[in-house]
Amino acid sequence: VQKLGSVGRSIDVTRFKDYDELKYAIACMFGLEGKLNDPREADWKLVYTDYENDVLLVGDDPW
Repeated sequence: VQKLGSVGRSIDVTRFKDYDELKYAIACMFGLEGKLNDPREADWKLVYTDYENDVLLVGDDPW
């Protein structure tokens, strides 16, 4: 997990049951509580790079 301009941190995603738990943990990790709830209205977006190097929003694919 990386916050733009910040040092990355590793997390074990298998300890979360769904995207909501993952988003909450990441928000707490970076002090962004409540700022990742609605990606359309938030200043922060939670994204990942897939195996084809496409950048996707977390939650676009089923958990």
